[in-house]
Amino acid sequence: MYDLKALYYKIKDLKIAEKLSYSMGEKITVIPSEIKCLKSTKRSSIYKLLLQRKNGYYPIIFKVYNSTAYKNEVEINIYKKSYPILKEFLPRIYLVETVKNETWVFMEFVNQIRGQLTFSPSHFQYIIPSIAKLHGQTFENRFKKNENVWGDWLPVYTSTKKNRAKSMNQTVDLLHAAMKDDRIGHIIKPYYSSLIKLYNKGPDFFPELTKNGLAITHGDLHMQNICSKNVTGHTPWPIQFIDWESAKYAPVWFDMVVLVELLLGFRKDWQPNAEKIRTQCVGLYVAEMKKHGITFKTNPMILYKMAYLQRTLERGLHTQLRRIADNREGELLSYHLEKISTWGRELGIYE
Repeated sequence: MYDLKALYYKIKDLKIAEKLSYSMGEKITVIPSEIKCLKSTKRSSIYKLLLQRKNGYYPIIFKVYNSTAYKNEVEINIYKKSYPILKEFLPRIYLVETVKNETWVFMEFVNQIRGQLTFSPSHFQYIIPSIAKLHGQTFENRFKKNENVWGDWLPVYTSTKKNRAKSMNQTVDLLHAAMKDDRIGHIIKPYYSSLIKLYNKGPDFFPELTKNGLAITHGDLHMQNICSKNVTGHTPWPIQFIDWESAKYAPVWFDMVVLVELLLGFRKDWQPNAEKIRTQCVGLYVAEMKKHGITFKTNPMILYKMAYLQRTLERGLHTQLRRIADNREGELLSYHLEKISTWGRELGIYE
């Protein structure tokens, strides 16, 4: 993270205002006193800049990536290389600059949905069409048509088997440790032996997920990563997605379970109506994909449950157990364990 005064001088030295003026088609200046750091981690820092234009002020986001962090490469290239193809799903990108071992990206300031309204299940209908459009436009042959754009940097799910097996082995280690943990041992115990047997069958539990089609998936579709300029309408909202570091060419249903099922896990007040919410969201997604000429061979609700189980066994359970081991909240642990048990039996993965 930069000292804000030093950052302003660096912006000045690199003639960023002139470059942004060229990109935006009008003269702008950066207001030094209005540079704010919104978030900073080892991998990246996010700043808000205020620009002065002829007809007023205009906020933009300025993100500094440490170019050596692997996960950053994916997001940088989404903004840099695939912008012409994916721009309707992204904030507007004004400038990408390489500064020593950093990449600086200047982009449109977009408002997260979280914080703009109290989110209710009925709001899913305004977001799902954009997710289906992203998947529809990059589905299978449509993705391969632009292979030269993402060929060397976008992860492909089917090529990550080794890493996924490694992650599952780590989850097994965390389960062993959790059994000895007084805080959660009693929660894990009823599921422990069946989970260990299950992990021995991994890492791929459902070939149907890949057989039913891959596309570009965002990979982390929670409300902080979904933005819109206008959430007042009762038709699909104009949506931009941010934080693309988990993007990959993967089974499309993974995005749906992150969007819907993880939120159901957190929102206890929604759980009495969970089946209705799930069914409506899956039905809408299928109808929207059909508009893009895509239908699924396997029953969509079964694909949804398969995607949830696969992702939870790969990542979800690991995340919850790791959080608890680090003395943080693991509030989805019981939800995941119960769902793996009931849906796993329903889909026959214990047999």
